[in-house]
Amino acid sequence: MMLTLPPIDLPGNTHQVSPNNSTYVTSAAQYRMSWAAVIERSHPRWDALTEGFIEEHRPTDTFGVAGLESQEHSAMWLGPADIIARFVANPVAVPWSELTQHGGFADRWPNGNAWNELIPHTTWNPDGQGIVTEFQFDDGGSVVVYELLGRPALLSPGVDAIGEGLVPVVTFHCTRCHYDGDHSDRHMSAAPDDRRTVCKKARQHTRSDRCRGEEANARGDQMIAAVQEVIGKPVSGSTKGLHAAWCQNKRLDPHDLMVSSSCAEVREARTHTDRHCAAAGARG
Repeated sequence: MMLTLPPIDLPGNTHQVSPNNSTYVTSAAQYRMSWAAVIERSHPRWDALTEGFIEEHRPTDTFGVAGLESQEHSAMWLGPADIIARFVANPVAVPWSELTQHGGFADRWPNGNAWNELIPHTTWNPDGQGIVTEFQFDDGGSVVVYELLGRPALLSPGVDAIGEGLVPVVTFHCTRCHYDGDHSDRHMSAAPDDRRTVCKKARQHTRSDRCRGEEANARGDQMIAAVQEVIGKPVSGSTKGLHAAWCQNKRLDPHDLMVSSSCAEVREARTHTDRHCAAAGARG
């Protein structure tokens, strides 16, 4: 018995980080439920589904399980099957109070081959396209984590191949220094851990020793000017702003395996988020 819930955004959500590592997220103020299931004792892969739990929490009979996630974190709930069975039968409102009072929570979703086959792929945005989260700089600009359809460099655990089509990809871009999240930063967006990995990289980039701001833009301006010179279109006057303009107007090619992030991609992702918000407002 499995229920997959539609994605909902959690605007204004906040996350707590480790006191020893500001890029390691430990929990969130708000979570959404992405799926819920009842695992029967008679399930043909019972042993594989339960062997990963520590002995004191390993189920011995039919149990309920649910996958919770935020933009940067994920958790599993494990507890009485009847709570999930009632919710699956009538999925009007997540029974948060019952989940808190009964059962327990653990960091991350369960994994392993049996779980990878059972748990549905999820994206943060309804169609796998839109903003996931954003980290603002005090002096302007931000590091944006977003999803778009494309060709990822890294696949989700349990995914061996994606064929020739496009799939949701999660990556990041800095609108302050226009740091390119290159092709190796483009992950398939099919599970919270995919997005957690990219969000951690985005947080790392917000450190003062990572984002060089104007220094990086100046180097980028010089690089663009040099390229223009080579192709016979020299820049007359100041080169300031060339890198930012190039980033804003970069051509989008979702089929490109070696593509890097850009402000153009961020703009496209924001367009999708605006549509999601409008659709949610229309539904009331």
